[in-house]
Amino acid sequence: MTKSPDSSANLQQTNEMAAVRFIHGFNDDDWDTVREVVAPGFVFHHPLGGTVEAGPEGMVSTWAGFKQLSPDSWHPIPIMIADDDYVAVLLPTYGTFTGQGEHAPPPTGGRLDYGMVNMVRLEDGQLAEIWFGMDSLVEMQQMGVAPTPPPVELSPAAQANLAAFHDTVGADAGPLDNLAAFDDVVVALGPPQNDRAATNRRVDIYRFDDSTPVKIYEHALVTDPPYGGDPEIDTEASRDVVERWIDQAINRHDPTTIGALAAPHVLIHATAMPCEATYHGPAGATAWLQTQWDSFEDLTVTDHHSVARGDIVAVRWTARGTSSGPLMGLPPTGGTVEFTGVSMYRIEHGSVAEIWDTRNTLGILHQLNPELGAGGHHH
Repeated sequence: MTKSPDSSANLQQTNEMAAVRFIHGFNDDDWDTVREVVAPGFVFHHPLGGTVEAGPEGMVSTWAGFKQLSPDSWHPIPIMIADDDYVAVLLPTYGTFTGQGEHAPPPTGGRLDYGMVNMVRLEDGQLAEIWFGMDSLVEMQQMGVAPTPPPVELSPAAQANLAAFHDTVGADAGPLDNLAAFDDVVVALGPPQNDRAATNRRVDIYRFDDSTPVKIYEHALVTDPPYGGDPEIDTEASRDVVERWIDQAINRHDPTTIGALAAPHVLIHATAMPCEATYHGPAGATAWLQTQWDSFEDLTVTDHHSVARGDIVAVRWTARGTSSGPLMGLPPTGGTVEFTGVSMYRIEHGSVAEIWDTRNTLGILHQLNPELGAGGHHH
């Protein structure tokens, strides 16, 4: 039976409220609320922990255990969309690693900040299943149990752009979460999203002509309450853009398609932090995908499920490819590698404008070298 628009809207609102209560239960150490909104047969899928039939008590135990490691950790909810029985959410974690855990490394006292894109299936207003989309390697690097990558080296052009930004608009830009410099532009993102008082998120992109800044792009969205997608944008049209991105750009390894489907100022958030910009523009998106194709020459997304509303589309996916090139210092094995992830897309004027991406990097490394990436999960 086809649901009426009113019943569908009521279902989505009910599911969103349950998901928000679930997240606030973590933020407030309110484990009774977590028990209330989690279904008896609740299952979670974690990139390291695998599939766990947890039930309410298992979820409480998992989250309370993480709070032992990072008592001040919390999740803002910048983006949340509901689609039938599913909710998808961009969900960063902010905290410090100050607590002790039975099977955890000693606390570093440093930051424990990383991004997630999670997808939830609900039944009768309760969470029945959740897929955690996160790169656990980032978490383990911050916990001091995996090598920290070297800092990104800026090109001379990017260094000049960054200096020009600080000399001109920097003082008037206000508090920023992240500042990313590329050969042609500087991307300013703010305000700091780890500030519990933050209610919005803004992107400003500047190009410099003889050290004079010209703002060439801006975008802002309200994050409290969570952004739920633009109702004026056709959901199925947005879903179609992402389907074509997966089929034509990712699976066919076609850079010309990237140029056709990506917005001029597309931003890639490669670890799903709301304000971390790793790549900019169609050329940056091509470089991002090319690094993956260099490691897996026949990489394809073989199975995926999408949740969409307005201009936001979330996809959980499985990818497979032959290990044909080096990855993070590991030599190719020639074998097939399979890994999972969850990504969120923002569509603008029929093009991909932003991608928040997560993938199970530790799972990839473990397949390339079984001595790496083994172990349980923390979150």
